[in-house]
Amino acid sequence: MVLIANRQIASSIRSHWFVLAAAVVILGDVALALLDNWSDPRLLEICILIDLSIVVPALYLWCYRSRGRATIIPAIALACFGIFVAGHIVPAEHQQLLGAVQLIRYVGLAGLLFFELKLIVMIYRAAFRGGDEAISAIHATAKDAGMPHWVVRLVAWEASFWRKIWRAVRRIVGRVTRR
Repeated sequence: MVLIANRQIASSIRSHWFVLAAAVVILGDVALALLDNWSDPRLLEICILIDLSIVVPALYLWCYRSRGRATIIPAIALACFGIFVAGHIVPAEHQQLLGAVQLIRYVGLAGLLFFELKLIVMIYRAAFRGGDEAISAIHATAKDAGMPHWVVRLVAWEASFWRKIWRAVRRIVGRVTRR
């Protein structure tokens, strides 16, 4: 029993080594920031920024490269999150480059928000049309984008719920106007 559990853990670590690698990079940055006492703040700021916004997303892309294009959106989100975390690791008095990079973070977040809203609108349209072919095409598109299947099903269910409400309201309004 223990041998099976150890094999499962080893298999999981081989499949998802990104988590350990990212933890090592982040802990190394935090340790360096605490132990160096900010003797060269500009260099330390650049190192932390590069590690969190470039190295960690690159590790993610490398670890999950078999998933194809579905890794791009989470990698962009990791880069934006890395800029955010770097802003909290580097003290405000030592932030020289982070102020300029924050704009990139906001542009990235706006792009991610636009992409996610586009997917949700596509799911809503397919659900309102009611065709099974449209919904299966949306499932494929969302899977390629990296959206979890359960999220697609939840949004499709919500859209069908609102479609039923809309039909009921139209029936009630149609009855009232015919009188």
